[in-house]
Formats: sequence, C-alpha cells, structure tokens
Amino acid sequence: MTSTASRHMAKKMRAPVILNHNMLVKDVMQTDLITAKFDTSLVDTIAILKEKGISGLVVLDNIGEFVGVVSALDIFKAVNEGDRVENLVVDDVMTPFTITIFHDANIADAALTMMENNIHRLVVTESPTSKKPVGIVTSTDLINNLI
Repeated sequence: MTSTASRHMAKKMRAPVILNHNMLVKDVMQTDLITAKFDTSLVDTIAILKEKGISGLVVLDNIGEFVGVVSALDIFKAVNEGDRVENLVVDDVMTPFTITIFHDANIADAALTMMENNIHRLVVTESPTSKKPVGIVTSTDLINNLI
C-alpha cells in the first residue's frame, strides 16, 4: 500500500470517530442558498456578498443547475491580475463546477471530501447525478456538529 493510500485509509478510519457518524449532510446543511447566475455582474455579486456577510455564492446557469462557485478569493485574484470589476461577470472569475455531495451522505464523508480537496464548502444535491443544488454545507457547519 502506498503512503498516500495509507493516509487515506487512516483518514477514513478517523473521521467517524471525530464526527457524529449518524448525522447526514441534510441534517446540517444550509438550505437558504444564496445564488448568482453566471451572467450576474461582479459589481452586483460583490454587493450581495457584502449585504449577506458571506464569502461565496453558488453559481447557476439559466435552468437553475449548478455550474460553479464564486468566492471573494476569486474576485481578489481577478482584481490583482488587473481586471476592472465593472467589466466582469461571475462567469469570468468563478471556479467552474466543483465537487458536490449528495444530501443523504454522512457528514464524515463531507469532512473527508473537504479535507482531500482542500475546500471549505460543498454544494449539496438531491441525488448523486443531479446538478440542482438543494443546499450547501461548510466546514463551519461540520465544526458546529463535532461529537
């Protein structure tokens, strides 16, 4: 077994001990999703982030399917590269379709997915094949449900 595989196995064995392994993502996720369409101006997006006191938004296409996430960090990167916020839309700066999790998944699986991918939020879907978001689960949601 490779050292990477060993670490992965150790993480899988440890996560259920750390987290209440009987809880599902749907038990801890936030269902009041704040979203933006891919063609929303960055000026409007920044206003939403400020108004809601959040650092990221779920991005949807014209039929309401998940296409990515836009975060404050994405916006900072664009500005740092010299782009003018007034000239950009969400699609210009968002992180395209990222990892999702099924609402009936165990929260330990959500924690492992976040750790393995170095991310702080997962868009939650109703089924493994769906692109329609039903919620979001963040690392803070998981921390609030430790043990």
